[in-house]
Amino acid sequence: METISTVLYFLITIGILVFVHELGHFLAAKWTGVYAPRFSLGWGSPLWSTRRGETEYALSWLPLGGYVRMLEESKSDIVLPEDRKRTFESLPLYKRIVVVLAGPLMNLAFPVLLY
Repeated sequence: METISTVLYFLITIGILVFVHELGHFLAAKWTGVYAPRFSLGWGSPLWSTRRGETEYALSWLPLGGYVRMLEESKSDIVLPEDRKRTFESLPLYKRIVVVLAGPLMNLAFPVLLY
């Protein structure tokens, strides 16, 4: 029984850390004007999802990670002409750096906020 509770606590802790990390990327992407069609905790097929505004929020099967999907011209995304300015690649370099660093910075700020 102790092993089950240890694994459960581990998954909850990892889930919180992943959520905070991905939230940093997501908020920075939104702040810089990038279209983010999905925010997911976990990988794989969604167990649960909901749409608010233009973003789908999902909880997926494999709980050891997560991602923020952003519109990218370099992938197989179909980018409409009016959305070209909302891709990650269209951002100036300093804004791309902000989006990339926002996740790790949130992980550094989170324990300080908790304290």
